[in-house]
Amino acid sequence: MGASLALGLKKRGYAGKILGYARRAETREQAMEGGVADAVFADPADAVRDADIVVVCVPIWTIASLAEQIVAALKPGAVVTDVGSTKSELLKTMAPLFKDSAAHFVGSHPIAGSEKTGIDAGNPDLYEGRLTVVCPSEETPAEAKRAVRSLWERAGSEVVEMSPEEHDALLASTSHLPHMVAAALARSVADGDPAKKADFCGTGFKDTTRVASGSADMWVDIIDTNRAALETELDRFHEELQGLISILRSGNGDDIRKWLEDARDDRNEILKLNKFLKR
Repeated sequence: MGASLALGLKKRGYAGKILGYARRAETREQAMEGGVADAVFADPADAVRDADIVVVCVPIWTIASLAEQIVAALKPGAVVTDVGSTKSELLKTMAPLFKDSAAHFVGSHPIAGSEKTGIDAGNPDLYEGRLTVVCPSEETPAEAKRAVRSLWERAGSEVVEMSPEEHDALLASTSHLPHMVAAALARSVADGDPAKKADFCGTGFKDTTRVASGSADMWVDIIDTNRAALETELDRFHEELQGLISILRSGNGDDIRKWLEDARDDRNEILKLNKFLKR
């Protein structure tokens, strides 16, 4: 996510310096060789000392621990944001860290990405024509909100603001539930004798389970910080599955057809209404 943002800003003519932080020397070398950043530091505090805006691109709970390391080094007026998929719990953790700071934290979440990770997966067009949600608190200064909005707009995103609670409830349904379902499907198909089944898995299996190949480190934090909303959505999905099981047991072909037709129409309607999945 971070490499894609840096490459996207550079591609779109961003004139400022892009400074990075990475723990591993190999990653720092890759970033420089690939033109991702103008300089990459081994100490996160060194990377942010002169920064106007800082984007933390790590798993959700790691965001808070990294913020602890950099908050004292931030200059007055600097703005810190992130790319995490949940916001409520993170903002509760970040608020005390920035309470006595002259810098500001504003949560954001670009609804883009893939199951791939690492600098090699950097894509300068990842955020082009996609939606980014910005979740300011009631205390967020207007100029800090503008800075975060401007950053994502420069990368090609359309930006919308909403409360952290509304964001987490929506994403539990549209992002976190699909990932859990894909993971459950992969586990279910692999149960028994995966070697015997593998060659019989076609594009349907590949397409519907793609996101299950994502980073477990990232997703365990997402689940941990959005448990209640995700549980609600899983209960709703469980009811849908129970309804399907009842239809199958009834043996009524017309009911099965109706269930499938409704599902097809629901999917087509969602995709027709979604202006960010046209490419």
